[in-house]
Amino acid sequence: MRKTVLLLATLAIFTFQSRGQESISASIDGWTHGAGEVYTGVFTLTEVGSIDTSGNFEIALKPGYLAEVKKKMEAENSNPDKKFTSQLMTLGESCQCAQGNVELVNGDQELTTMAVLGFMLANMEKKEKFGMLVPANNRDFAEGFIKLGAYENQVGYAVDWYYVDKPGVAKGECSVDSYPVNGDEMYTRNTTYNLDLKPGWNLVKYEISEIFTDEGGKTYPVKESITSISEVPSGMQYVFIPE
Repeated sequence: MRKTVLLLATLAIFTFQSRGQESISASIDGWTHGAGEVYTGVFTLTEVGSIDTSGNFEIALKPGYLAEVKKKMEAENSNPDKKFTSQLMTLGESCQCAQGNVELVNGDQELTTMAVLGFMLANMEKKEKFGMLVPANNRDFAEGFIKLGAYENQVGYAVDWYYVDKPGVAKGECSVDSYPVNGDEMYTRNTTYNLDLKPGWNLVKYEISEIFTDEGGKTYPVKESITSISEVPSGMQYVFIPE
């Protein structure tokens, strides 16, 4: 029996993208790794852009991106040798709430985003991985952000683009009582959703404003928010984390 993995292609990236633009472009200072490609994805990588020898990168923001992702996913799931199948999350599934109340409009629609914990930069022809690129307010946050499950969270934020086919709303507050990996002191993770999504690409900010530190020094979000924004925050950096 093959396992099904729910994928929410999520959180990250660079310059402000208004609804009329078709790409994101910027430059990485001090780039020395040569030309290559920009990839997004978890289990299966998808090429979404390129980077040149000077560190200038461009990422396409295509119309109809959700349909393209679904078509590719369906083709991959039809492979009988694949040990798991993938499935996109819906807006409602991405904003599940155990304790609290989240208002949803069109919460049953699927969504995808441009990045998953940052972008991978590589030259596949040379089989060379350069590292990860994360649009965040600083390096400390970016490094903790991409280490999923390492519990090295920091106060700060990252941004990403969500893609939906229909208008979608997720607003409200959610709380989850949790225990840390080290120790038995319970903490409460509070998430505020303020998403007002329009058809097509939407800029979204994920922010951690307070953390809990356990006895072993691992850190956990205590106050976090996922919010629609109209432009990239002025203090955002394009943080490159080498391989």
